[in-house]
Amino acid sequence: MNMNRKKTVSRLVVTSMAVALLASPISSILPGQGHVASAASAEDKSSYNLKPMWTKTLGDPSKISPQTTLIKNSLYYSVGKKYIAFDASAGKTRWTYPATAVSQTVTDGKSVWFTDATGRLIKLNAATGKLQWKVKTQSQPAKKESYVNHSLHAADGVIYVGDAFGLTAYNASNGKVKWKLKGGAHGYKLLQTGKILVATTTIDGALTTSGLQGIDPQNGKVKWTQNDGDHQDILFSNDKSFYSRDVTEGIDAGYAANINEISLTNGKIMATRSYIPVDFVEDQSASDVVSDGEYFYVIEKYDETQKKAVVSRFKTDSPSKSEPEKTYSFEAKVTEWSLGDSGIAYVRLENGKLLMLDTNSGRTLASAQYKGTPLPTLIGQDVLVVQHGGQISGVKKPVTQ
Repeated sequence: MNMNRKKTVSRLVVTSMAVALLASPISSILPGQGHVASAASAEDKSSYNLKPMWTKTLGDPSKISPQTTLIKNSLYYSVGKKYIAFDASAGKTRWTYPATAVSQTVTDGKSVWFTDATGRLIKLNAATGKLQWKVKTQSQPAKKESYVNHSLHAADGVIYVGDAFGLTAYNASNGKVKWKLKGGAHGYKLLQTGKILVATTTIDGALTTSGLQGIDPQNGKVKWTQNDGDHQDILFSNDKSFYSRDVTEGIDAGYAANINEISLTNGKIMATRSYIPVDFVEDQSASDVVSDGEYFYVIEKYDETQKKAVVSRFKTDSPSKSEPEKTYSFEAKVTEWSLGDSGIAYVRLENGKLLMLDTNSGRTLASAQYKGTPLPTLIGQDVLVVQHGGQISGVKKPVTQ
């Protein structure tokens, strides 16, 4: 999910979000009420308009699987064997390059990097699309198979590639390998950096879980390992610690959200914050947790009995067992919660709605109705990119008061 930058979420992640397209086309886009517990704003028709400025058809959604990344107002995606740089504000293609991206795109503003289906790490000029260099990754696909990338991040002049080999650090200027760390079959999924690199990795055993490793970004040596729990995500970090949700589940009573504060220095769990008690963890646990560094937003599972979905907000310093500071109710399952500016969240519901929600007042400011399975809306500098079926649409980023 998209994260605000009030605190250091990760200096390693310089992109917005990379996701595939929705399965069915849009049916209509209308401002109005979509949030069950509130009335729409009187300003919906002017300041809060989700009508697209442009729509582009990419092709049959059953035959395309583009990796889509929005950085400021630049959209990068692949269709077939073509990698495309697109001006999302103007709705125009800037340039193309003959490759199929299988990773998100990362950039330093002057160049872009991505991995392609043949197992190459490619660097292009961000303004022109001209090739600057390309190198083979450590994990090469077999004949008639596509390379699988698990993570791609950039920080401090280094490009980090996570794949079936493990984690490899490449010099961003020339593509030379700085160091490589062989890992499990699934590679490294998520990275975060500061004075130490934090990576999630797969642990195979009676149950497959995700552990954490603290890695020296200079030489790739593992400084600590944290295998207590199942940590699949890093919510945010500061100079001394980071917060990660432990998604370990069982049949005993517990809590829907268990969030660990972990030391960046040694990987030890410093504190655990547990919210929303449940009777049966596997059946009633939260589907996700999102944070902007100030609040934890706990997306609870859809309640079939009450026919509603609830998202609960807690301050990040709230002690365990605290009651939520605020709750939001919806008529359908929440499939995505993306945080924008000034307390705005863009919420996707299973019934196809896209909502613009003021998290402080709880008011729905605008909504758009789509058909098909919803996926995240990408949030850029001046534009939102809505993905639906074989199409992508650019929406002028709503002005918040």
